[in-house]
Amino acid sequence: MAGAFIAIADDATAASWNPAGLIQLESPEVSMVGAYLQRRDEFSSTTHPEAENTGEIDDLNLNYFSATYPFRLSQRNMVASLNYQRLYEFKQSFDYTFDYSSLGVDLLQDKHFRQDGYIGALGLASAIQITPELSLGATMNVWTDELFWRNGWNETYREHGVGTVGGETIIIDTTIHDRYSRFRGVNVNAGLLWNMNQYLTISAVAKTPFKASLRHKFSFEKIETVGSNTMTNQQDITEEIKLRMPLSYGIGMAARISDALSLALDLYRTEWSEYILTDAQGNRFSPVDGRLEEDSRVEDTMQIRIGGEYLFIGETIVVPVRGGIFYDPEPSHRDVKDFYGIALGTGVPYKGLIFDMAYQLRWGQDIDTGNLIATSTSDITQHLILTSFIIHL
Repeated sequence: MAGAFIAIADDATAASWNPAGLIQLESPEVSMVGAYLQRRDEFSSTTHPEAENTGEIDDLNLNYFSATYPFRLSQRNMVASLNYQRLYEFKQSFDYTFDYSSLGVDLLQDKHFRQDGYIGALGLASAIQITPELSLGATMNVWTDELFWRNGWNETYREHGVGTVGGETIIIDTTIHDRYSRFRGVNVNAGLLWNMNQYLTISAVAKTPFKASLRHKFSFEKIETVGSNTMTNQQDITEEIKLRMPLSYGIGMAARISDALSLALDLYRTEWSEYILTDAQGNRFSPVDGRLEEDSRVEDTMQIRIGGEYLFIGETIVVPVRGGIFYDPEPSHRDVKDFYGIALGTGVPYKGLIFDMAYQLRWGQDIDTGNLIATSTSDITQHLILTSFIIHL
């Protein structure tokens, strides 16, 4: 349903979308979600056409796992849930050539960039039914790498340049490694689910900001040979840094048009202007644009997601067809990067097992790459396939 799920939230992933929705689970269940992501970046440049290239990556991973148990306490319906989710993915790869002749230098450089990693959290969630119409829920997210996953990401940049300066051959080899590890912190998702009547549901969710701690290792090596002379420049830094993660919040509305048809709308805002990295010397930067906090003008983002579900109701089986559209911008300096998408999915129940599958296409055109590849833009296409198994116990 293109992620229009805040007011639906009727499976275990509600711990992330809207934990109040967990109250709709009536029996114990275990669920698992697998994800396959394919991304394609088509870079272009009017000033440096030699830098035009295509970067492609794909990744298969365990996206979500949960165990949920409903129960009654003091004559109230309650639900407890244990969850794991990969929330941020860092994977990108591309290679290109850059010609410095326009700057009056006879030099060609082959450049290579690789990025990999992810960040996940363990969620301890609960929900309580205050009245038959109103439910509240909360999830405490523990961000750590001390369990069976490793929170962090790596970036590697290499360039090899060959040219001439003053009639002599010049060769430049540069290698930069950035490693961010031991991402740790705690925050809370708080949600509300209000069934106004049998046709309309209104919901809200907020995810609190938090300050994460990380270890940053940076290494730089540059070997420059001009004629018979070779110069080497090296630098290694290991530091403990802080990353302030931003507040985000959203509202959702779901309408049950008939027994077979439901529609949903979500609006979700993330305050990326409050996303700040503090290094070991106390310098504060925006990770989005790399500028000092006082010089950064990063725009917050607002997602809009619209989805629907139609049920084909048979005598012994119900088969859903779901779909939706969304606007999912990314933060940038003084603007946002516009991304759009569509989604389609269905599911099959069999006794106590439910199998679901969804496909999502997300794209952005003429996206400014900033300092990634100078003076370039990119057409980005992402294909995401999600499959889930839910076992009712």
